[in-house]
Amino acid sequence: MAVSVGIHGAAGAVGAATAFALAQGGARELVLADAAAARLACLAMDLEMLAPALPGLQVARGGVEELAACDVVVACAGVAHRDGAPRSAFLEENAAILGPLTDALAAPAASCRTLVLVSNPVDALATWLQGRLGERVRVVGHTLNDTLRLRVAIARARACDPTEVEAWSVGEHGPHAVPLLSRALVRGAPARLSAGERALVLEEVRGWYARWQAHGTGLTSAWTSAWGAAALVRALRDGDPRPWPVATLLRGTYGVEGVCLTVPALLAPDAPPRPLQWRLDAEEQAGIAAAARAVEELACAAC
Repeated sequence: MAVSVGIHGAAGAVGAATAFALAQGGARELVLADAAAARLACLAMDLEMLAPALPGLQVARGGVEELAACDVVVACAGVAHRDGAPRSAFLEENAAILGPLTDALAAPAASCRTLVLVSNPVDALATWLQGRLGERVRVVGHTLNDTLRLRVAIARARACDPTEVEAWSVGEHGPHAVPLLSRALVRGAPARLSAGERALVLEEVRGWYARWQAHGTGLTSAWTSAWGAAALVRALRDGDPRPWPVATLLRGTYGVEGVCLTVPALLAPDAPPRPLQWRLDAEEQAGIAAAARAVEELACAAC
């Protein structure tokens, strides 16, 4: 099924990588938008040259009105990353950047019904956006990176291949992330991490963001985020029997009400994500409750 995909913030590192990942992954109608007009023009020219290798690829530029006419919009726009700042520090600035897009999506003439949000702080912004857009647009927050990092960390602790690990990170994409170690599998069997392995895994995933920022590049994760955003678009377009960790509005799941929080969910065309209620241990359940309180408080700051 042909689906038009718009990218808000397409000229940034994450947006440009997302455009390329979408084109490589089979998207054929891309609409690119960004305030940096010159960078956007060059990106569009670059992607257009892939048409001989990717038959049917169409690349257009536009504003928020053109994005609102797409089937799916991937929102990557945001202020430049500042090393040493938590993701929450970008809330008000990124909410202001997303404001015009939100207005366009809420307009009566808009046909877009799915917004994949990559901008941070993703859970709080998703909560704010879903409150503004209501049921007409499903907001799906991209938070897959935490789960991928957890699987890599467990693979290192167990000296196995990351593809042999199944593990999930839920809660907030930030300091209130909850690694579900009670459900970790290695080669299909419960991992049962030792105290030492558990400590190594938690140290790696909880310190990942600080280690990244310590390099002082001012960059944010682009390739992983772009791959994940493109994967979510495919799952939302075609459906997928596998669960995906996404920030989605919860209505009682895990005891959370009215907050977008990262949970495992099933994705399908023309339907909101369907959160899965898994059995968790008491520490993990408490972590989700704490994440929900933190996200709700932060989202209120954008109101």
